[in-house]
Amino acid sequence: MVLRALIVDDEYPARMELRYQLSQFPDVEVIGEATNAREAMALINALDYDVIFLDVQMPGMTGIELAKSLKGRPVMPKVVFVTAYENYAVSAFEIPATDYLLKPIEAERLGETIQRLREAKEAAAGEARPEASEGAERPAGASKPQLTFLMCEKDDKQIPLPLNEIVYIFSEGYNVYVQTYSERYLTRHTLQELTERLPSSQFFRSHRSYLVNIYQVKEISPYFNGAYILKLKDKEHSEVIVSRSNVKRMKQLFSMG
Repeated sequence: MVLRALIVDDEYPARMELRYQLSQFPDVEVIGEATNAREAMALINALDYDVIFLDVQMPGMTGIELAKSLKGRPVMPKVVFVTAYENYAVSAFEIPATDYLLKPIEAERLGETIQRLREAKEAAAGEARPEASEGAERPAGASKPQLTFLMCEKDDKQIPLPLNEIVYIFSEGYNVYVQTYSERYLTRHTLQELTERLPSSQFFRSHRSYLVNIYQVKEISPYFNGAYILKLKDKEHSEVIVSRSNVKRMKQLFSMG
């Protein structure tokens, strides 16, 4: 059971340190970062998070104010405040918060927080199971909410990218990148998650490492062993392979005989 986490802190070193510490827990996946409340709210509206690690003091809206604004949401993530100041603890637990961590965060103390989050998620899952056993079924074709834009990163800034500007998305090592006509951005989403969350009528998984916007395809050419090559409309005229197992789907999308 994976805990999907969002880190909100205006200081880059603090975000990187917490990301590293959370990477030590195999069941915690950091899928978003924000430098202020406005960026955080955009990410929260786009994705469902299990937990937000939230700095208290930030420019503009504070972390406590952001947490209060989340009350009443259909899906309310757990909040863990992270700060260097002890005097905010009382206000923080009025939210209420799952935990309150002081910087620098001790590994053992963070472990306690993660365990508390695990138990909360397991309890929530347990409460949902009786309904399923009584005959409640998930509607056919039910899936995660689709994205209407894609949050990306570049030069320590959050970029909300319209879907029609995306030419293709690809994975390289542990990172996933988004290519537009002339720019390349990093995204914290996994390629599998994007395959599920982007419109299937527009984005095509041509290969295990590539997701292509079909409206950005310029040419389609046969390749070796039944595979194909897509030439795209970005500045570099990138070429992306269509693996043999995905050719049938490609031909359906482009109405190829």
